[in-house]
Amino acid sequence: MYVSDVVDLEKVDRSMFNLIVSGTGTGKTYFIANNIHRQLPQIHNSEILFVASRSLIVDQQSQSTSITKFNRNDFEVVDYWNGKRDRSVRLHKQGIQIMTYDKIIEILVNRNETGMETLANIKVIVFDECHTLFSDKFIEDMEALKVWIRDTIYQKEKIIIGMTATYGIIEFYKKNWGLELNVLTETPLIKYKAKQLICTTFDTVPYLVATQLEGRTMILCYSFKDCVKLKEQIPNSFILVSKNNENFTEEMLQVRDYIVTKEMVPEFYTDKDSNNQVIDVLITTSTLREGVNLREEGGIKNIVCCFSDELHIVQFAGRARYNLDKLVVAETYISSDNWHPDSYLAQSRKAYKDFMEMKDNLKWFMQIFQIVEGCFSDVLKIAVNKQEEKFIEYINKKWLVPKDATDVSAYRIYKDADKEEIIRMAIQTKLLFAFPSQFTFFKVIEIMKNGLGYSIETKQSKVDKKNTRYKLVVDFDENKIDNIYINSSKWNTRGK
Repeated sequence: MYVSDVVDLEKVDRSMFNLIVSGTGTGKTYFIANNIHRQLPQIHNSEILFVASRSLIVDQQSQSTSITKFNRNDFEVVDYWNGKRDRSVRLHKQGIQIMTYDKIIEILVNRNETGMETLANIKVIVFDECHTLFSDKFIEDMEALKVWIRDTIYQKEKIIIGMTATYGIIEFYKKNWGLELNVLTETPLIKYKAKQLICTTFDTVPYLVATQLEGRTMILCYSFKDCVKLKEQIPNSFILVSKNNENFTEEMLQVRDYIVTKEMVPEFYTDKDSNNQVIDVLITTSTLREGVNLREEGGIKNIVCCFSDELHIVQFAGRARYNLDKLVVAETYISSDNWHPDSYLAQSRKAYKDFMEMKDNLKWFMQIFQIVEGCFSDVLKIAVNKQEEKFIEYINKKWLVPKDATDVSAYRIYKDADKEEIIRMAIQTKLLFAFPSQFTFFKVIEIMKNGLGYSIETKQSKVDKKNTRYKLVVDFDENKIDNIYINSSKWNTRGK
């Protein structure tokens, strides 16, 4: 099912923000490039404006014969839009103009004419990835654009269409925006899914790449600094940032251009010494969060999103126009959450923390369930837990039998109260990600033996005149600690 199959532009309402909710690979851009003409034949290309969230999207989509990249120095086209001149033969032959959000803002702020209505001759404006209006705070004067959109809709003279795969953020802010939504898709269109969802932490990502993720991987980071941290720990990795970032390099330009033209991450890049360097893992900032199309033959099998909110996860996973092997969500410290704790993204990331801590097991998962196969019970949590040292300290102090002990009676573990105490300590130190009801003494003992380097014996003797089976922790080898093993658990709501 594609957008062209379900969206009827006769249902658009000029008094509302018309919304197409559709996942990646469902033909949103194809719909704009080809179906607007068929459904709205009275509107010409020069009267349609297509706004994209990233310059990379503009470069990629403008390769279509029916879409033309906007040139900010093309005064003729802006003068026509503002009603200052008639449409020329050149403009008549051009495709739909595509530009980034900052370009339309520049026109609204700086390209006004006395006595003229700015963008008067535009009949249809399509905002691709329209969640950008609320998510990308770094774009200057975004509030001015939102006010202009609202005032334009109140005038009921233009058709305003927004497209996104993440409806939640638009719904969250619509009241503050002062607009009603006219959703043109009865149900969100989802075409591709991930076969396995893994929830983890930022510090665990290098381990997962090395041991759990087969095939090539693409990672989305919060900042360039975070990209560097991962690159230092991941062999054959490469960082790509926005062309506007001060850290952008000629090597990055090679990779960026290859992605735009080939819709694949290149297997190599050429360094300053003219040597080919392998790229198994592409580490990027939000420059690749949207708009980029990746073909399956490029070999990207796994997506790692170091943002735990629904918007970044859904958008970044959607770069693949095919089913992923693994989608990894890695909790990362994001400073802006401290400044805007009530924002949609901060609230979504808080829901992830609650999900990880078993405080709310469905709220966060239900935001992204449509892009993963299976259900809640199939989620895999893998994280390096730094608190196991507290558990080890507790066991070694109270239950580890000293080497020179002649009387081990004080170290026998058989009383229910002692077993419950050990279980409580395992829960407090998050030794295992699981429901509290899933913590059993047997499971904790298995973790101690298989993950923490303990040797534990099971013995039987008379205790209080009764034949009693008990456990003794007889040895500890810290070199055998496998702190990844002890924190890996497939969630199971049935409590098996």
